[in-house]
Amino acid sequence: MRRHSLSSWRHTVLLGILLLTSLTFPLQVLATTAATSSKGLTFSPLRTELGIAPGTSHETLLRVTNSTDKPMVVRLSAEAFRVINQQYDYAFSSESDLAKWVWFASEEVSLAPGERKNVTATIGVPLTTEPGGRYISLFASTDTGTENDGINSRQRVASLIYLTVLGDVSRVGRVVSLAAPWFVSGQSQWSMAIRNSGTTHFQSRYEVRIQHLFGDGIVAKTSGDALILPGTVRAVSDTLPVLAWPGLYKVVYTIGLGDTPTKAETRFVLYMPPAALAVIAIIVLAVGLLLLRRRRKH
Repeated sequence: MRRHSLSSWRHTVLLGILLLTSLTFPLQVLATTAATSSKGLTFSPLRTELGIAPGTSHETLLRVTNSTDKPMVVRLSAEAFRVINQQYDYAFSSESDLAKWVWFASEEVSLAPGERKNVTATIGVPLTTEPGGRYISLFASTDTGTENDGINSRQRVASLIYLTVLGDVSRVGRVVSLAAPWFVSGQSQWSMAIRNSGTTHFQSRYEVRIQHLFGDGIVAKTSGDALILPGTVRAVSDTLPVLAWPGLYKVVYTIGLGDTPTKAETRFVLYMPPAALAVIAIIVLAVGLLLLRRRRKH
């Protein structure tokens, strides 16, 4: 009798745990959704490319938006930025003289809940500046902590300025490396590294065309672009176009290199989808078993 009572008690506890979990799980999902759906402070445009002559200035229009249900005060500032590796991770510096090239019509903006305002930033290039690329980040920041929770945190978002000081500038690109797969069974990636030895940035536009082994007929193609800063090497990767039929194909990589002529690299790829590999494996197994049976007979 005691054993039956103990078993019944365990079933009751287990049922209670399952019921509690089923009730709290939707609440947790709802809370997570509500927390991630709020964007907070937004700042646009994300990126701007400008060309400004020495001794002149340019006004650029920015937009700040309060996507929360509370009022906020937004502070505007400027910093120079650079990249620190081939993956183009950014490093910012407020000590650079580039920050002094920027001034705002108002360095502080008050936003009501859901309000959006336009602000103006003026970028002035000193007369004695050498031509070439300069890179400035405009920041909008606001305090997100409250007196009640005792947490002092700050949200900061950036709008990047890719500035070319006009004059005798160069965009000298070179393909440092190109790594392309020779065998593909499913989705596969290729990668390259591009060096810019010039004085300002350029947009490297690339295209990948998969063609029949004999002939110029295009089976599939894809394209993309990457911004390459001066004095840097950037690693770029992308996926190969998906093919429909197994076989041996020719792959042509066409890569834009600024003022340097476009580079075309040819590789070859053997495409075998999983279904084709399975069929080949079955055929090989069947032939092997047939040969083994014949050998036993002899």
